[in-house]
Order: sequence, then structure tokens, then C-alpha cells
Amino acid sequence: MIYHCWAVQFVPDPARGEHTNIGLVIGGENLDWAVRYDPRFVRSHGDLSSDLRELAAWGRSFVRVVDGHTRPFLDEPAGVSPGLVEHMRRRQSNLVQFGEPTPVDAESAEAAVHLLYPVLVERPRSRRRTTYSRRTLRSRVREVMTKTDGFVTGRDLFVTPRLSIGRQHGELDLLRIERGQPVLTNVWAFNVVDLSALTRDLQSWSYLVGLLRTDGATAEVPGAGVRVIPASVGVEVVFDPPRDQDSQHSERWDIYEAAREAWQRNDVSVRSIDEYRSQTTDERQGVRP
Repeated sequence: MIYHCWAVQFVPDPARGEHTNIGLVIGGENLDWAVRYDPRFVRSHGDLSSDLRELAAWGRSFVRVVDGHTRPFLDEPAGVSPGLVEHMRRRQSNLVQFGEPTPVDAESAEAAVHLLYPVLVERPRSRRRTTYSRRTLRSRVREVMTKTDGFVTGRDLFVTPRLSIGRQHGELDLLRIERGQPVLTNVWAFNVVDLSALTRDLQSWSYLVGLLRTDGATAEVPGAGVRVIPASVGVEVVFDPPRDQDSQHSERWDIYEAAREAWQRNDVSVRSIDEYRSQTTDERQGVRP
């Protein structure tokens, strides 16, 4: 079948006209539709953040429209059609624009996206050379949750909830309410100087989460009272792993491997900070043990 393909373009300076493809939308009249959108790793980002997080709300809305096929986008007519995308292409002249439609022969819209996306959009991931303190790591994760995933601190995202399990107490880094259910997040930085303190903190946290998995808990949430946390709650860890140049037989790597064993034993979802930041919102959400 013959589909139409529009490139979604980021234009850092509309006056100059230079652009980078950040997505594709493919479909046709009375045909299926597919979209893939990823603003990360754009080299020229103008006055915006390096991951274009300022465009996150627009991107989520646009992807929902195409995936749903029926919901209106802003003030546009309901439904997705070549006419609608062409109308948006002619109207949009700012940071996000649409390229001229080009025909593509494919079995489905999704197959066409799978074929063309690596060629027209996909960019190499930048290599991170810095390491994080735990405080900075916590800030980065919170920033992704609020600026990219749409959580609001004090409404559905809470900082340092205090868990109580019998006479045992301890704080976690973040608690969010996702689809009506709590999800707990903790961050760990392994490139720190004080390895004894890191070991002690990891062991205390693992013990607390082990009790949580057995008995459940209550969480005292700043500004939101007390919530009951079931034993089956989603728990995730985002971590900065040991540097590549560290020997895998070093004390730092031993601590790291011991932590991963404990996370697995306690049904914790685990991602490095690079993996976490490179995932889409849908990939990051839905954490379950």
C-alpha cells in the first residue's frame, strides 16, 4: 500500500531554516497510522535544553492523537487524516515543523516507520563523561519526572516520603502516583569517595525494602498525609554505575554487584541514569515488581 510520510522537524532558528528530523508520522486516507517521535540527542538545540524537554508536552499530545486516531489535536478537527497533517504543516512555522509528504510503499504504517526511522531520524546517543553525586542524580530524575513525564510536585510527585513498617522507619527519595497507584523511586551513585557509607546506606535500604515486600508499609508524605503502601508496590532504582575504568574486581564493583543482587531479590526495577533518560515516558512508566 502507498502511504504518505511526513518528517517532524525541529527548527532551532526559523529565520535560518536549518532543521533536524525528530520524528515521523506515516498514514494515508482510510489507512492505518503510525508515529515515532524522539527529540533527544539533537546537536543544535538553540535556546532550548539539550534534550528539548520544552517540547515534551507537544510531543506527548501529538503522539496520543496519532496513536488514538480519533482525538483532536489542540483546535484541529477530530481524527487524523492527510488533510489534517497537511493543514498543520502549512500552519506551523516555529520550532516544530513538518516536512513535505513523500510516498512510501509498505505493508503497514508501522512497517514504514520501522523502515524509515533509522535512516531519517535516529541519531547516535551522546556519551556521558561525567559522574553524579547522589544529590545531583536525585535532581536529574526528578527533573525528568516533572519536565518530561508531566508529574507535578505536591500533586502526584512527592519528595522523601518516610516509610514506617512496625518499628522500622526510613526515607526513600521519591514517591509518585501513577494511574492511581504509588511507585517508589530511589537513586544510588556508585562513584563516591566514602564507600563505607555507601555500603551502609545500601544495606539499610535493602533491609527496609525487604520488610516492605513482606508486610507493606505506611508512607508519611510531606504535604499529603499518610498513605498505605502495599507489599506489591512498584519500586525502582535509578543508578550511576561505577566508571568503566574501575576494575571489576575492585571494592566499588563488589558493592555494586551486591546491590544488584539485593535489588533482584526484592523485585526492584533497575535502570542506569543513561537508560532512564533515554527511555520514552511510556517506557519509564508502568513500573511493577
